[in-house]
Amino acid sequence: MIEIVDMAKAHAKQVAEIEKNTFAEPWSEAQIEEICGKFGVVARVAVDCDGSVAGYYSYNSVCGDGYINNVAVREDLRGKGIGKALMRDMIYTASLYGLQGLTLEVRSSNARARGLYETFGFEVGGIRKKFYQNTEDAIIYWLNVGGNDNFKRQ
Repeated sequence: MIEIVDMAKAHAKQVAEIEKNTFAEPWSEAQIEEICGKFGVVARVAVDCDGSVAGYYSYNSVCGDGYINNVAVREDLRGKGIGKALMRDMIYTASLYGLQGLTLEVRSSNARARGLYETFGFEVGGIRKKFYQNTEDAIIYWLNVGGNDNFKRQ
């Protein structure tokens, strides 16, 4: 059983560890602490019953849209529905804040993440050539959040 709550600085060390085990260019603990409670940023964590961070997401509000920074689940907990729970929460919070859409870039080779985004209705909006470390393309995804009744909090 998990609960999704606002990310606090106390979560930063665990989130940084997930970053390090997930991304080629991970955010530092200091960068994660910086976004906690920052105006215009929504950062949330999925915690289990003992308070351990199982996953997280964050996005910045930019001109009425949400730019997704990262979404990740702890490696040993992937495939257990935590990513889907985080996505539902993200879409719900974006609608609460009146955002019209969500956007992100994902590595073209990251089939698991792309499948998750597509499950939630994200559509390909373009490609950024050699976006990652000047070697791998990024797929740009968009989701219309404004007026979307398919993502009520469950």
